[in-house]
Amino acid sequence: MATVSNQELKQVLREHEMKATSQRIALLKLLNNTSEHYDAEEIYIELRKLQKTVSRATVYRSLETLVEQQLVSKLDFGEGRMRYENRQERDEHHDHLICERCGKVIEFFNLEMEAQQLAVCEKHDFLPSTHTMHIFGTCIECRATNPN
Repeated sequence: MATVSNQELKQVLREHEMKATSQRIALLKLLNNTSEHYDAEEIYIELRKLQKTVSRATVYRSLETLVEQQLVSKLDFGEGRMRYENRQERDEHHDHLICERCGKVIEFFNLEMEAQQLAVCEKHDFLPSTHTMHIFGTCIECRATNPN
């Protein structure tokens, strides 16, 4: 994962006609520097560790604004809370494997699956704008510790 400078993040925000606040920069930097898929509360906690001047309301508002501007992706893994990931520096589409026991999220990309999805759209004369795939199951670590 490439580290992005504060200056680069300021430029990205300005290109999207957004104020480059220290809170937004810190939020984008946090999401850029991790492969985790944090929920809003986890983001708030992580930012508080780094920067004491961020409020919970600011985190929630900033996330919604960044999602609207397509700088951050909002993901629903079916656990009753939304998770977020940075869209910057992610030129390649990816999907997710989600462990139902431990919550681990594994990102993957499969060209054959992408081609099949496009073929289905073409067959039905359907023009897709976006898609996401989440496969739920049990990771190898959880199966090893408790096979049932």
